Amino acid sequence: MRIQFVEAAKVWWKLWSIRLGALGSAVVSLLIVFPDKALEMWAMMPEQFKSFIPPEYMPLVGVVIYVLGMVARLVRQRKLDKELGAR
Repeated sequence: MRIQFVEAAKVWWKLWSIRLGALGSAVVSLLIVFPDKALEMWAMMPEQFKSFIPPEYMPLVGVVIYVLGMVARLVRQRKLDKELGAR
């Protein structure tokens, strides 16, 4: 069996699913490695932001970013389609 890459593999760094996956990995990794810094950052945020996202949901931010990455993979990126069509 031979592995075959999809056409978009040539421009993988432009895919929003890749970008959101990397962001989600970074957020979750930072929360695991520096949990005290996460609490400090939360304390520094404006009250308008804090009221938008309750503190008990903050650990889910990384998960939400991953889910957005999966959704982004299903959404057509028109600029990327044009670039891949030109090759």
